[in-house]
Amino acid sequence: AIKTDEDNKGVQVYLRIRPSKKRSRFISRDEFDDKILNFKVPKDEKLIINNSRTNYSFHFNDIFNEDITQDNVFQIVGKPAVLNALAGFNSTVFAYGQTGSGKTFTITGGAERYVDRGLIPRVLSLIFAETKNRSDTKYSCFISYLEIYNDKGY
Repeated sequence: AIKTDEDNKGVQVYLRIRPSKKRSRFISRDEFDDKILNFKVPKDEKLIINNSRTNYSFHFNDIFNEDITQDNVFQIVGKPAVLNALAGFNSTVFAYGQTGSGKTFTITGGAERYVDRGLIPRVLSLIFAETKNRSDTKYSCFISYLEIYNDKGY
């Protein structure tokens, strides 16, 4: 996907849905806008009066289906971040989610197959390839990776 200048402004928010054997009956894509995810939380029927909210909608720049490849995630998320960084802008990729939701797989990749490598190895390869091809410019590159687990940084 080719991104325009309009797409690269501000914070981008993407949702990657991890493959699951059993589909949730509480989550659905919006029928009019495929970048909106709807959550329907069932009411607690034990309460006599329950005025709690039951419907939530969240808008994303894109929602990745369960069958998206690591390369496609890189093309949509990682590559624009690298190109923006090489153009002189700060770039950050931040993965957030509950334990077991696929953050580590998306960021670092799988160890079994080369095609499963994540954003970090792909981003590093692109940075080195781009800086090698741009011999007219001098680059200083600082990369950090932080994993927070149970309120501890690793």
